[in-house]
Amino acid sequence: MQFMVDPGADATIGGMVACSASGTASVKYGTMKENILAMEAVLPNGMIVKCGTNARKSSAGYDLMHLLCGSEGTLGIITNVTVKLHPIPSHISAAVCSFPSLHAAAEAVTSLLQYGVPLDRCELLDATAVRAFNNYSSSSSTK
Repeated sequence: MQFMVDPGADATIGGMVACSASGTASVKYGTMKENILAMEAVLPNGMIVKCGTNARKSSAGYDLMHLLCGSEGTLGIITNVTVKLHPIPSHISAAVCSFPSLHAAAEAVTSLLQYGVPLDRCELLDATAVRAFNNYSSSSSTK
């Protein structure tokens, strides 16, 4: 089993909940909000609240869990989280594609999703991002 929200290096589960993190796998598995089953938080007045459930679905009461997720600590400090795990895929394929414009890239992803192509991850890098990665890579390899 694996936890599929992958926002980047050095992220903590509590921090990911606080900012409602997402990552390249959000296309298939959803953001942090969709991957939390239950949580505990301490409110500003010191009260401890437990929300959510280990059940797949529940509609009882206010949805405090999703209200706290993404509140960035303004509504409470998250102290305990139960996350959803997903099975490890039996095989993985990867592709690197280039497009003449950002619009063409967005249209390609939209078409893939509309035609039901099983897309687990998707990342868009424009020319500025590629330049930044290359500059960082060449500067860190000389240290």
